[in-house]
Amino acid sequence: MGYKSPYPPSGESSRGEAWIIARTRDIRDSGRPFCIDEIMANANITQGNEWQNSSTFATNRSVSTSGSQIKDPSVIDYINYIFLPTTVSIGVAGNLITIVIMKSRFFSLKPSSYLLICLAVSDIVLLLTQPFNKAFFIKIIGQDVRALHDVTCKIYFIIRRSSKMTSSWFVVGLCIERFIAVWFPLKAKLVVSKRALLIGILAVYLIIFGFTGAWSYASKVVSGKCQPDAYDRNNAAARERFGAMLRAGSSLYSIIPMVILLTFTPLIIFKLVHHNQKRLFMTGSNSNKVKDDGRVTAMLIGVVIAYIIFVLPITVLHNAAYELQISAFASNNEAFNLYKEISQLLEQLNYSLNFFLYVMTSYRFRSILWEFITCGHHRLQKSSLRTTNKSKSSSSTRKSNP
Repeated sequence: MGYKSPYPPSGESSRGEAWIIARTRDIRDSGRPFCIDEIMANANITQGNEWQNSSTFATNRSVSTSGSQIKDPSVIDYINYIFLPTTVSIGVAGNLITIVIMKSRFFSLKPSSYLLICLAVSDIVLLLTQPFNKAFFIKIIGQDVRALHDVTCKIYFIIRRSSKMTSSWFVVGLCIERFIAVWFPLKAKLVVSKRALLIGILAVYLIIFGFTGAWSYASKVVSGKCQPDAYDRNNAAARERFGAMLRAGSSLYSIIPMVILLTFTPLIIFKLVHHNQKRLFMTGSNSNKVKDDGRVTAMLIGVVIAYIIFVLPITVLHNAAYELQISAFASNNEAFNLYKEISQLLEQLNYSLNFFLYVMTSYRFRSILWEFITCGHHRLQKSSLRTTNKSKSSSSTRKSNP
């Protein structure tokens, strides 16, 4: 073994010598026998502790400095700062107004109002859960509140997935209801009754919540983040199990609803166009009914196109993450993360635009909305005007017949 010097390293000699002199003086004044080796050993221990503390402080300072380096917000982050609160606030407000209007006397008589109310509720829940799924929002609040426990993580994704899937199936329900009303108008009231719709709505909730509850086995907290796809990607059985659940979830969320919409919507449009041509041939002019049917046709086309554009990308995202064997919400691939953000932006639009489609395509919806905004003041003015005109008419009649 090499020689180990008992003296402090260079740069610390003045401090070490002062300590040795002070320690020697203290022992000598106490009258206790001493040796120089004891003093040097104590000197080495003391100085070693000081050097260790100094090194620990430097390391902690380095870690603190590196941890405090926060990455500058990207362009997509700045878009989210504006887009997310805008779509959430407008979407929630629009869907709440839709619920109120569907409870009005005119729409409450229609069985489809139940589907529209459930659709609005699903969209509201999805929009309210959306901020907690955004990386920039987690950075702002400083914590992933979903990751408090595995249970909270599972509950979050059960609610989120269920709201997305039920929303898709309520759109399908509206399409089927419209198909029956157009193709079988005489049987529509018997087939599409309130009882039948309530049974269908209950079945949708039971099936969807049962499936998402079973799928939540893979929703866990990993490294302080709540992830919906936390499974062992190196285990073939675990990978195959999650792949089966993902394919079933994608089918329930978008693939099957998309197939149904693409099948029934052209049939509805064909029947409406055929009816319009017959009316035009018989009357020789476009009636208000023809114009209303044209608006409904435009709404159906818009719903289908919007659904495909806004929902398909997020479905592709999750399946691509599975095939690439990466986590959809914990990937370091910048291109993949950019696609994820764009997909989520489009998905937010899908749950915020229904209210505007109703406004653009339904005169009755607009009229009830106007009464809701003006608190019935416009209707009251009309009623008072009619009353005034009747009183004037009756008074003039009495004057003309003395």
